[in-house]
Amino acid sequence: SIAASTFKADIDHTKDLSELQDKPAVPKTGTENGRWEKYYTFWKKYKNAIETDPNKADYAKWSTKKLSKGQFEKLRLNAERAFEFYKAAQTTLKIAQATNIQTLLNNAAFGTGNTEATTNYGPGNRAAICSGTSTPTQLKAGTSLKLDLLCLCAYDNGATPNGAKICGPDTAAAGSSASDNWEGHSKTTENWTPLKTARQKRKTQVKLTLATVDAIRLRLAELLGRQTPKDAKAHKYVLGSLTGTGYTGCAGNKAGNGGRCVKYKESDLTDPAKGIEWLRNLRDAALAKEAAVDAKKEMTAITRSLQLLNDSTNILFDEDETTLAPATTPNPSPTGSKAQEQKQKEQCEAIKVATERKGKKQLCEW
Repeated sequence: SIAASTFKADIDHTKDLSELQDKPAVPKTGTENGRWEKYYTFWKKYKNAIETDPNKADYAKWSTKKLSKGQFEKLRLNAERAFEFYKAAQTTLKIAQATNIQTLLNNAAFGTGNTEATTNYGPGNRAAICSGTSTPTQLKAGTSLKLDLLCLCAYDNGATPNGAKICGPDTAAAGSSASDNWEGHSKTTENWTPLKTARQKRKTQVKLTLATVDAIRLRLAELLGRQTPKDAKAHKYVLGSLTGTGYTGCAGNKAGNGGRCVKYKESDLTDPAKGIEWLRNLRDAALAKEAAVDAKKEMTAITRSLQLLNDSTNILFDEDETTLAPATTPNPSPTGSKAQEQKQKEQCEAIKVATERKGKKQLCEW
C-alpha cells in the first residue's frame, strides 16, 4: 500500500509471475529478478487485499503517507521480516491443524481405505486371513485393530473348548451352529458390535500420546516373544491361542490343531521400516498430535511477533522526519579557561628565559 504507484501497477493480483514476463518492468536477470521470484506470490496476495479487502479504505490512507528514505528502508525491512513469518506460518499452520490425525486413527482402527462398516476381509477364509494358512498371499493380520480383534475373538463352533464367550463375557455372537461362524466375510457385524461394546465398558479410554503407544508396542512385543506350544513351535509371532501342531492355523476352532489367534509376518516384527500396520498408523497419529501441539505454540509465537512488527510499522507512519543537529563545541567554563591561560603563560615564560640564556631569538611572545 505504501509502495510507489508504478511498482503497484506492475503487480497483478489476478496473475502469476509466469504470466507477466512480457512486462518490461519485470526484471529478467540479476538480484532484482531473484527478489521477484521470491516475493511475487506474497506481493500478489496482498495486492489482492488492497484491491478487494473490506479494509481497503484503510490501506488507501497509508498510500498518502510521506516517508523519508530512512523510514522507507525500515518499512522495507519490516515487510521482508513479515514475509519470513508468513512462510513459517504456512508450514506451521498445516501441522497445527493436524488434518491427518483422524485419518491415521481410522486407518489404525479399520484399515487403510476401510471404515467401521467394512464387513468383508476376503478373499480367503478365516485361517488364510488371520494366519496365511494354505494361502500366505491372503494374510491380512495387522492391517487393522478391528480385524485382529475379530481373529482373536469372533465366534467359531459352539463346542466346549470354544463356546460363545470368548475375550470376556458376551463379547462374541451367541451362535450355536456353523452358520454363525465368522469366516472373514460373514457374521462380521454380529461379532464386532458386542466386541466394541465390551471394549468400551472394560476401561477408561487413555489419551493418545507417544508414551501410551510405545507402552502398547512393548506389551505386544512381550506377548509375541512368548514360545508357542512345543508341537506348534514352528509357528512364530502368534498372538492368541494355538493348539496341537497348529497346522490348521488361526481358523477359530480351539479343538483342532489351530485356534483363535492372529499370526503376523516375520517382517512385521523384524523390519524397522515396516512393522504391524495398525500400530504404525497409531504411532504416526500420536506423533502428528504431539507435533500439532508444538505447532500451535509456534503459531502463538509467530502471531505475537507479527503483532510487534505491525506495531513498530505503525510507529513509522507517525514518526516525524528528524535530522541531527550540527555538532557544536561547548564553550569552556570560565574557571577552566583562566587556569589554562595561566599554565600556557608560565610555559612561554620558561621558553623565553631559556632562549635569552642561549642568545637566541625567543620562541614565543606573550
